[in-house]
Formats: sequence, C-alpha cells, structure tokens
Amino acid sequence: MELNPLPQVIQAFIAASNKPDPEAYVDCFSEDATVRDEGKTWVGKDAIKKWSDEHHFSANVTLDPQRYRQHEAETMVVFKVDGDFDKTGLPDPLYLDFHFQIRDHQIKQLAIQLTKE
Repeated sequence: MELNPLPQVIQAFIAASNKPDPEAYVDCFSEDATVRDEGKTWVGKDAIKKWSDEHHFSANVTLDPQRYRQHEAETMVVFKVDGDFDKTGLPDPLYLDFHFQIRDHQIKQLAIQLTKE
C-alpha cells in the first residue's frame, strides 16, 4: 500500500514499529494519548511505553498496511500483523484495524481491534 496519503505521524508510527525503534514509536503519541488494545486502556506516554514494550516490541510485531479509510477526525488503517506472539485462536493471517485520532501532528488516541471482514 502507498503510505503517502497517510498522515505523517502514522507513517512515522509504522516505520518505528517495523524498524524497530521503541523511542521513536512512543514519540508519535501525545503526552495525554490513550491506547485501547485487548480490552485494556493505557493513558499517557509512560503507560503507552510500558504497553508497547510488553505487547509490541517484546513480540517483534510487524505491521504491514493493507488499506486505510479517513472518516472525519479518524484514520483507520488495516494492518496485516505478524510477530512472535501466541497466535492460538487467532485468524491466519491476522488483520487488525488501527483507529487513529490525530491532534497537533501526534496520535491522541489509538484503538486496535480485530478486523471484522
């Protein structure tokens, strides 16, 4: 997928995720950002760093963007997700919807959920 139409911060988020560069990844978020993933919520950069270290970078997660949709203040990107995590009971391949809300060129809110298609 061509990444140019995506907001710059989402492009940076993908690059930092796949590099991997945990510091650059967390820098994509605002100080008061919120992440919702796996039924839990993390608020603020410190909590998001803990979440990303434990759930993303320790599992060598990679994000392969498939398509995106812009709807008002939200950008939704469907990623093909892979990594070294327990895939028991998950679809193969695994597609997740990342719902981004951007404010002042930073991620204000991110909600991740299983793609329903």
